[in-house]
Amino acid sequence: MPIRILIAEDNPTVRTALRSLLEGAGPWEIVDVENGQDALAKAQEVKPNLVILDLVMPVMDGLKAARQISQLLPEVPILMHTMHWSPQVEVEAQKVGVRKVVPKSDSRLLVSTVQQFLISEAPEPPSPDTPKPDIPTPDVIPPHPILESSSVAASDKPAAPSGDNGNVPGNHQPS
Repeated sequence: MPIRILIAEDNPTVRTALRSLLEGAGPWEIVDVENGQDALAKAQEVKPNLVILDLVMPVMDGLKAARQISQLLPEVPILMHTMHWSPQVEVEAQKVGVRKVVPKSDSRLLVSTVQQFLISEAPEPPSPDTPKPDIPTPDVIPPHPILESSSVAASDKPAAPSGDNGNVPGNHQPS
């Protein structure tokens, strides 16, 4: 059975970008819907391994959907992917079963968080003779332009130094 991720995002451009970003980051099946009510119905139908919800959606918002999905499928990790990240949103989301809130401005964090949850939620390998599913972890996840530019929220992270020549910390090249 494939690893399945359910995405609920009302913006079709962001939904397509998320699908593309996640399909490029791992061997999983992506199922997407456009609101919380559809997410609730689809979660019951397809039993995903992970759910990613937008906060602000028509019909049913991400918090209401998360509350109901977490009651129906308590073992399934739920992430919230939103432009409206704040400590208060994080607290409210965790109260209804969301395990982590990821700002839309940080697609790298979203991919690494998805990978962490799917790896930590994976069942124990059956035996040393059985091959394990290969979930690749890329060294560098390129930013996805649609996700990066779709955020209105400012990031608290300091900007990378402008003189960065692409060296990875610890991999110093002689001058």
